[in-house]
Amino acid sequence: MKQAIPSQVLVVNENGDNIIEKEEGKEIQYTKDYGCGVDVHSLFIQVSVLVKRDLSVYEYRREFKTTWKELVSAKKWVLDTILNNSSPSVDASTSFHYCCESTSSYHESLVRCWEGKPSIINPTLAKAGRKKTDLLDALTLATADLTGIWKESFIPSIDVVELRMLVDERIRCSRKATQVSNHINNSLLRLGLTSGKNGSITKTEVLRAKVEALLGRTVNPSCESTSEETDKATNDYDESLDCPLTIPDSLIPLFKNDYDEYDTYQNYVLEYDKQILDKIKSMKWETAEDEISGEEMMKILTSAPGVGIQTAVIWLTRIVTPRRFPNQKALAAYCGCDPSLKVSAGKVTSTVKRGGRKDLHSVLCMAASNLMRRHSEPFGRFGYNIAMQTGVWKKGVSAVARKLSTALYFMTLRGETFSYEKYKMVSDPEVINVTIEELAVLNPSFKRYIRFLLGNDICDTKTLVHMYSVCKLPSIKGLGKNFFALVKDFIENQDKYISLSERLEGYVKNNNQ
Repeated sequence: MKQAIPSQVLVVNENGDNIIEKEEGKEIQYTKDYGCGVDVHSLFIQVSVLVKRDLSVYEYRREFKTTWKELVSAKKWVLDTILNNSSPSVDASTSFHYCCESTSSYHESLVRCWEGKPSIINPTLAKAGRKKTDLLDALTLATADLTGIWKESFIPSIDVVELRMLVDERIRCSRKATQVSNHINNSLLRLGLTSGKNGSITKTEVLRAKVEALLGRTVNPSCESTSEETDKATNDYDESLDCPLTIPDSLIPLFKNDYDEYDTYQNYVLEYDKQILDKIKSMKWETAEDEISGEEMMKILTSAPGVGIQTAVIWLTRIVTPRRFPNQKALAAYCGCDPSLKVSAGKVTSTVKRGGRKDLHSVLCMAASNLMRRHSEPFGRFGYNIAMQTGVWKKGVSAVARKLSTALYFMTLRGETFSYEKYKMVSDPEVINVTIEELAVLNPSFKRYIRFLLGNDICDTKTLVHMYSVCKLPSIKGLGKNFFALVKDFIENQDKYISLSERLEGYVKNNNQ
């Protein structure tokens, strides 16, 4: 939509002696040459076409079946209707646009057949009122297309659709494997065997070998476990299975079937992982002005802190290209990392997280949470300090997930690996250096914490801020979220503290004289 800045125009009257100021105004809405709306169902589509003729708008309606041949005929009818009934005449074939609802997957065949520049919207947003018919829905969509209130939707290529289907199937098989693993563990617990209390009954090699021995067969070599898990299993898990309880003979086939089912799903997961990576590497991926190979793009994405192969795969599969988004804020909203603000009387009354892509939001939050637990990276320390300030771990996770989404956006946009060089959080914030006792004079709220700080050799504000930046303050007893809020206020409001310090120095100097 075009944006015009309101301006003042000078108008001279007939005598030339009076100047009148006239405001031009700002264009907030425009209409296209035509509008086309499609209400999509499994067996048929209802099409509404709006054309301009002189000062009026006319509607043409028709219903078509959803076979490919009928969809082709529907597009031809729409183009002919626009060409023959518009005044002046409009050739829509060069830049064909239309609006339809995202009804399950029924709209996919329409978009593939018609191509063009569709606007695909949520059915709840297209609702016109209480009364609902297919004709009204099509008319509402056609009006939306005519006025251009919905932007053009991103239509993925067949390669991207194939990749997304592989990823979705991989996720489904992984979830099925987890469900089967949980079912095996619950079944063992019902028999009194607490074998899975400290580890995975399917992935930990030593533990699974003992269960398989009870079933009368050797362990499946496909199960995986780390060296740490194996050592822990050898040392700690013996007692959980060394008991007089056994698996009844009638239930042994059930457990064998469960283990076979788990192995089947795990093999599917491994096979899909290979296919997904091969597909990504075979494709070209867009940056701001160029295209790079999938292998190079994966190296770029996995260079970000906390981002592994699976997170990078989900990112590429859902985002596809950074050119889809006008800026990093739009992408953060797509990832579900941007709060929607409710404002009344100029004040924010509440914040609500937008839906966004759940799978993207999930992997970004998981990466953020892992960074915060280790807090060895600046991103992790940033989120950990927020969690300490607020007492809510989730707030820190959300803040780090937002930073990760922004970082990944610029990495894919520029085709560059991650770097902390442009982040201020890498170095300690610049603050005035005064003793802890002087800080308590500047802000009496610090007074109750003096003994805790001095008892841990924190004697001045430089040391205090450094300990805060590297997340070492939470280990000191007696410091709660109120203290962390005070430290944050001290860092962010240096002008106030500098002014108080200068006034204090002046007061002391005058008293000494």
